[in-house]
Amino acid sequence: MEIDKYIGQFILKNNFCYIHGLGNLELVKRPAVHDGKALQAPTYEVVVTAGGSIDDSFANFIATNEQISISKAANGLREYSMQARKDMAAGKEVPIPGIGKFTEENGRVKFTTDANFRFTPAGMPTLKNSKQLEDQKITPAHKPSYPPPASANSVNWTMVIIVAVLLVILGAGGYGLYYYKNQQAASQPAPHMADTIVQAPAPPIVDTMRKDTVATAPVVDTNAINAYRMVIGEYPNKAKAEARLRRLKIDGSKVEIITSDSVTFKVLATVNCRVVDTLHYKDSLQKFYGYKNVMIVN
Repeated sequence: MEIDKYIGQFILKNNFCYIHGLGNLELVKRPAVHDGKALQAPTYEVVVTAGGSIDDSFANFIATNEQISISKAANGLREYSMQARKDMAAGKEVPIPGIGKFTEENGRVKFTTDANFRFTPAGMPTLKNSKQLEDQKITPAHKPSYPPPASANSVNWTMVIIVAVLLVILGAGGYGLYYYKNQQAASQPAPHMADTIVQAPAPPIVDTMRKDTVATAPVVDTNAINAYRMVIGEYPNKAKAEARLRRLKIDGSKVEIITSDSVTFKVLATVNCRVVDTLHYKDSLQKFYGYKNVMIVN
């Protein structure tokens, strides 16, 4: 990479160029002077200034022209700066083609502008007056036509009909939803938690007849109402089970908690019914409490 060539191009384009390790080169304008015979025109020269913009703009400029990465361009610029300092320390000059040269004096970097250096700044662009623009007629913008506003006493029957239809539709929808919910609630009756009814024992009857020696199986009375404890919930900890128990007791349900082991807590509900009605009560409890594994426990 020809770093010295890019330094000159960057200075002429941006009027400055910061080089890490060498300093900030700045293109400055010297005012016109009178040498006693004639007025000398203003001149431009490149000098090293103390301040500068420390950024990657110069490295980016090199990378764009060389079609390489910015990091590679920055590494090449750093190597150029180190080599230039070594050459100046050895008493050599570091030239910048067409611009001047770097030198070192008492450990400080100086820049001497080339005697043949000439710089002409870009001129201000001229604006051409066009008589056609002055004589151009201004065409007024098209104004859209709006319908005349309705009088204050007129009634917009279209909006009235639309609002009425919407109200009818909303009313019919609300009534249909109310009817559907009532029908669904009626089709799923909640189980009745009746109080425990204890049937009075029948008076003992003395059997005076001859007893049959053949044992007969006991007959189950299917019409008798008994109390059955059914599982309506199962929880992995006691806190959740007790929370469910409190909510059910508020509703007046007769419930209790049992545990089969240290990690399983079951909520039971007591139901009074006949033997033949236990299956029906299981289905009703499943729908009412939302628990699928309803079962009878001893």
